[in-house]
Amino acid sequence: MIKRRLKQYRGYECLNCETPLDISEKFCHHCGQLNSTKKITIKDFIEEFLSNFYAYDSRLRNSIISMFTKPGILAREFNEGKRQKYANPFRLFLSVSIILFFSFTFTENKNNVNTNINKNEEAFVTKTQTELEKELNKISDTISKKDSLALKEKINTFKTLSVDSIYTKSQLEKNQLDIYYRISSFRNFHLKYPEKLDEKAIAELGFENNRLNRFIYAKAKLFKSNKIKDELKLYFYQKLPFLIFLSLPIITIIFWLVFYSKKINYTEHLVFTYTFFTFLFICLILFNIIDYFSDTVSEFLIGICSTIIFPFYLYRSLRNFYQQNRWKTIFKFVILNPLFGIFLLISILIMLFLGILLF
Repeated sequence: MIKRRLKQYRGYECLNCETPLDISEKFCHHCGQLNSTKKITIKDFIEEFLSNFYAYDSRLRNSIISMFTKPGILAREFNEGKRQKYANPFRLFLSVSIILFFSFTFTENKNNVNTNINKNEEAFVTKTQTELEKELNKISDTISKKDSLALKEKINTFKTLSVDSIYTKSQLEKNQLDIYYRISSFRNFHLKYPEKLDEKAIAELGFENNRLNRFIYAKAKLFKSNKIKDELKLYFYQKLPFLIFLSLPIITIIFWLVFYSKKINYTEHLVFTYTFFTFLFICLILFNIIDYFSDTVSEFLIGICSTIIFPFYLYRSLRNFYQQNRWKTIFKFVILNPLFGIFLLISILIMLFLGILLF
């Protein structure tokens, strides 16, 4: 029992909002603050922390047990008003997403360790490639002027192109280089000529002075190195929980359309979506942990779950949440599959677009 909640410490006025209180009231009926005049101590801090932690821990435990044993029940009961029993679905999803992100980082570190084992092989390949370039340069230098224009051009196409160089539009198109080389060229040009305006820099590199190129040039200046792919990958990894959190409202539209009912509003469909994806993400966390010890076991479990367990879990969730008959649920489940793929693709494209804008 927390001493600050004892009757002997209750007052006749809320210390937070000054609302008159009765001595029998444990909490202020206006703002909800604890009715206590006792000066707070270290012991009170610890007791309240443990009390709040245990309360959340109980709700978290109830939520996870319900998700794994009674698909769809958590979302239905939460919408019915039984909210003290479970953790908030939105907060729980965000917390699980963050843990999932860290689990991906965990397995990524394992892959990096495995990659380092093959360092000698990679060093050999790099050395061989460098030697090949030197030989090509020697051949190119010894070619007679007569054949130089045609033959040198062919030899140069075999040389390794560097992301640390600056390429014009014609060079990029000639060598069929991707967008990453354009970004690195923009970045390198800015580092070499930082005083030049974006429009002038774009023109000197042979690009059209349009909105897209100005946007790419502005973003290119923000990169810390020419490892464009690695930086983008790291950026989206860091933003993944947030981007997924924002994308689910788009996916929820499918459930709202297929299971349309005046009794269930959009937000209640949203609770179901977040709960379902929380279950999936917890499973992914478990797969990542297993993957750290055994790739084979992890891949086997992912295969079984993707083909059998997850589809069946979704069916049971739909049946328990929407409470429609078996055949009606199966029919709508079949309709959901192609729509889910379409909306998932739309969500990914929107999130990628937002991610690039916020970079």
